[in-house]
Amino acid sequence: MVDYRRVSPSEADEYERIRQYAFHPEDGPRTDDTVEQSSPGERYGLFEEGQLRSICRQYTFDARLRGKWITLGGLGTVATPPEHRHTGYARRLLRDTVQSYAAESIPLVALWPFETAFYRQFGWTTANRVSTYECEPHTLVGVGDGEGRFQPVEPTDWRSLRAVHLTAGEGETLSLRRSEAWWRRRIFSEWGDRRRHVYRYDRDGEPAGYVTHSFDDERLEVAYMAGVDHDAYRELLGFLGEHGAQTDRVIFERPEASELFALVADPDAVKCTVEPGAMIRITDVETALEAVPYPDDLEETVTFDVHDPLATGIDGTFRLRVAGGTGDVEPVRDEDPEAAVDRNARLDVGTLSGLVVGSFDATAATRQGGLAVDSPDVSRRFDRLFPTERVFLREFF
Repeated sequence: MVDYRRVSPSEADEYERIRQYAFHPEDGPRTDDTVEQSSPGERYGLFEEGQLRSICRQYTFDARLRGKWITLGGLGTVATPPEHRHTGYARRLLRDTVQSYAAESIPLVALWPFETAFYRQFGWTTANRVSTYECEPHTLVGVGDGEGRFQPVEPTDWRSLRAVHLTAGEGETLSLRRSEAWWRRRIFSEWGDRRRHVYRYDRDGEPAGYVTHSFDDERLEVAYMAGVDHDAYRELLGFLGEHGAQTDRVIFERPEASELFALVADPDAVKCTVEPGAMIRITDVETALEAVPYPDDLEETVTFDVHDPLATGIDGTFRLRVAGGTGDVEPVRDEDPEAAVDRNARLDVGTLSGLVVGSFDATAATRQGGLAVDSPDVSRRFDRLFPTERVFLREFF
């Protein structure tokens, strides 16, 4: 019998053995009974006849979806030991995880993939792309005006950064409202043990930005930075530029569309790579589409077929009616006389997930092959229902 459930305290050592072998094999086998407790979230596992076969960690966050706060599921630490791989355990674990979130009416689940193609085959889609910038510190000198002041802060000062973080995330789908535990264990620390350097930028006596970073192999690596406006962001860049005495390189990430090249005096001195970022997936059609805030003046109806390769029970035909800013979803049976009226759109669950959060529009979805429509009017309906958004999931888990 295969069972998906929380890992009990008596099973935590086996969970940690699998986790360490999957993510830190260079450290060798664990030699003590210390169980890793630093990360928020709950340990889950797939068991067969009482034996742990696959593991993961489930999180829940408060996240923005098109300007509205929703509960977002997070999935991390997905691993199957080599002696149990290629037996379907990973697929079963992912399916049961999605269904467990759906049972709690959590509309979306996000993850950071070890390989984008692996999770795409199970219905996840890339939520956003990430631009990684690398340059010598002096390249950033002078980007800011030098107004205000920077000072180091401790984990006990996390509240002084909270308003900055929330302001910086306004208008950004998948930006999170962090808990105290997340600030202390994941922003000020790396996986709960290695402390990061955190500096706060104050302007006119008020917190206006912050940057958290560490040094590795003579490189300054920024984990997070945020400013309440563009001027504060420029000051953060200028602050990073003042580290030439300590490091040869500065590395930081931004959303794909960034103005950095226009801000520095020598754009050719900056190396930029763009890669797929976090991935997103709906857990249930009705739950997800009824969680979306729609334009108040929009009245629209569309009926469509959805295919889910993970076989979570999402497969089927659904009708979405939108009016007054809210959506109502109902499954459509084949015998329904209205079923064929608007049944001229077909899409996979990953494409629907990207439309829900606004990662792309219907035109892009059709071009990418995830959405098939029978007329341009149907495409325009989807565009009105799901306009594109600025999407960026900053948190790594």
